[in-house]
Amino acid sequence: MILLMTPVYMLLKGSISAVSFLEGILFSSLALLATRTVVKPEIKETLPGLLRRIPALMVYILYFSKEALLATFDLIYRCLHPKLPIYPGIVAVDILGIGDLHAAVVSNTLNLTPGTLAIDVDMKRKIIYVHTINAKDLELTKKRIKNVEKYVARVVK
Repeated sequence: MILLMTPVYMLLKGSISAVSFLEGILFSSLALLATRTVVKPEIKETLPGLLRRIPALMVYILYFSKEALLATFDLIYRCLHPKLPIYPGIVAVDILGIGDLHAAVVSNTLNLTPGTLAIDVDMKRKIIYVHTINAKDLELTKKRIKNVEKYVARVVK
């Protein structure tokens, strides 16, 4: 994992040098150490199984990028509008295929999308509570959250 994360670090930093390589190893090691309790060691997926997820991951990244961009423009519009048309609220949405990893990715996706914040995930009742800046149309808001769950499920199933 460190050998996969180090080149990504170097590319993101924009420097291909010995110092960047050593930094990449250090930061990758620290990241793996910090998340060792999240990743379950008993899950041993084969390389072909992981490679089959790449198309779903690419579709998820494109979907998230589009949604984040649209949400950013929507939030800018609401902030610059003279009447400030915000309708904040908390929405409870049933999430069907929820596991620990699935809940974490859905929550983080919602937290990274402007205007939404995952407040809590009730694992027993399989419900996620989301604060949104636009809860005027609850059905549309729930549908968007369900779409996030659908795209994440394709990647982490």
